Amino acid sequence: MTPIKIILLVLLLIVLRAFLVQKSLVWIKRAVAFLMFFALLTLVIFPDISTSIANKIGVGRGVDLVFYFSHLFLLFLIVGLWRRSTILMAIVTRLSRTIALQNPNKPCEAKDKRED
Repeated sequence: MTPIKIILLVLLLIVLRAFLVQKSLVWIKRAVAFLMFFALLTLVIFPDISTSIANKIGVGRGVDLVFYFSHLFLLFLIVGLWRRSTILMAIVTRLSRTIALQNPNKPCEAKDKRED
């Protein structure tokens, strides 16, 4: 086994462990993590499989196929994070408005209280 394969396998194990340590994961996310791990593990150990799959799909090299799929996956993650960020911004806005309405202080009253 070549040194790059050992490095990639160790990194895969670290990423899988970091992902599975989270207690709040639902079973479907754990299953997807395991499937991705074993798919990547297979591609690291047997890199010729990606080339044969790429040739059947119509892509020249297996590296190109992995590159395309990784970019699609990253795009999927970016869109998901953007959606979550937008939802969280809306929640924070509603929460801050609710707090502001529950604690109405005029600016001069707050200034007078600080001077005491």
